[in-house]
Amino acid sequence: MEHCKLFFFAQVFLDFFVVVAANFDPFTDSNLFSIKWQGHIELTKEEVASLGDRHVMVTTSEKEFYRCILPDEKKQSNDEANNDTGPTVDELIRPLFKQAHCSYRIESYWTYELCHGKHLKQYHETKEQGMQPKVQEYYLGFGNHRDNLKDEDKVLPAQASIPVREVDGVELPFYEVIMGDGTKCDLTGAPRKAHVLYVCQPEGRGEVYEFKESSTCEYEVIVLTSLLCKHPKYRPKTHPVNEIRCHAMFGSPLKPSELTQIEHESSYLQTSEQDYFNQEPVEQRKPKFIHKKKQSENPVEPKVPQDQQSQLGALTDKQTLRDILSGSQCLRGGAGWWKHEVCFGKFAKQFHLEVGREANIFLGHWNKEKHLAWLEQNPLKRPKPVEHRKLISLFYSDGDVCDLTKKPRNCEVRLKCIQNIKNPHAVILSLAEPEACQYVLTVESALFCSILKEADDNGLLDHVEL
Repeated sequence: MEHCKLFFFAQVFLDFFVVVAANFDPFTDSNLFSIKWQGHIELTKEEVASLGDRHVMVTTSEKEFYRCILPDEKKQSNDEANNDTGPTVDELIRPLFKQAHCSYRIESYWTYELCHGKHLKQYHETKEQGMQPKVQEYYLGFGNHRDNLKDEDKVLPAQASIPVREVDGVELPFYEVIMGDGTKCDLTGAPRKAHVLYVCQPEGRGEVYEFKESSTCEYEVIVLTSLLCKHPKYRPKTHPVNEIRCHAMFGSPLKPSELTQIEHESSYLQTSEQDYFNQEPVEQRKPKFIHKKKQSENPVEPKVPQDQQSQLGALTDKQTLRDILSGSQCLRGGAGWWKHEVCFGKFAKQFHLEVGREANIFLGHWNKEKHLAWLEQNPLKRPKPVEHRKLISLFYSDGDVCDLTKKPRNCEVRLKCIQNIKNPHAVILSLAEPEACQYVLTVESALFCSILKEADDNGLLDHVEL
């Protein structure tokens, strides 16, 4: 069998190929095909009639004749249906919900605990020397909504389509468990809820692969388990390769002569050591078509001397810095549900778009006096000597009240110098939460490398003229 030859098949037969199969589209991107060139075959009128729309007669430009038989889609559907005779998906995954141990995912601040079918919670433990550990926790959901379903509702219909989720470029069917009645959300006033999606992974033992907040106080968890792999409908979605069998009629070669020639040329290019296309000396090669434009069609741009280019670049850098540090140009980052934004001299916040509006949580507001007081309490946050300085820290205080600590949020904004030759104007933002509702927002760019050395002992740039 020769895979992925449908392109050649179409190229060779493009001018003369007549398909009588009304429901068959060989050029559909979602369908994969291979052509198997087989020997001569003689079919009776009854056998030809039994093929119906799957029978295609093809003639090449060399007057070569082939009878091609298309895949039997009904047979494939029946084969898939016959795979549904084993245990149900609920029966297959039941051992995971009966086990005593839970699964954990540890991130920089929070730890997530998933006890399958029982609860999902996140917590953080703070340990101080000589004091009892302090634990902050709240539940994201309890139970398994499928426990409330009737037995007949748990059975998967024969023609039911399984929902899929793309993970690392692969479509994976998932088995969903909804866990509700979690800790009340201070933003929505409703209990937290989690959607736990179990997917087939041959080595999976119930570990949490991915955790994200899909909407405000609603979470999505992807869990890997080998138990689902025993069910044919929950294996990774791969597009089957459909076989087209083409039989040469008497007097025709087993394979079209033009296709054979293409394959010989392809093989030659892969094995030959010489440059097949460039056998002429370089000075003898000429383009086949030369188009000369009129002078008015291709105006010559005035050249800017190198020293003037450097001056223009410096002016652009200063203007960009002026816009950023004055707060007239805010910086946004983040790729998850919650994104973050800093407007220097104004505020730092988290936000997301929900039903056409922007929901904000302010992490802190700029107050020079409170920044100076923060430096007095945290002298290590002062800028390092100029020769060793790579960043400065600015304290943004009095953010929105935190539901865990019952205190206003605050955020340390760090301006950091990084060398980036390819993208000197690129700005990278990253947000961390080392303690509950206390944030560190790092803003990195090559733009800051020169200006950081001019900051005063408090990290302020008020006196600097840009």
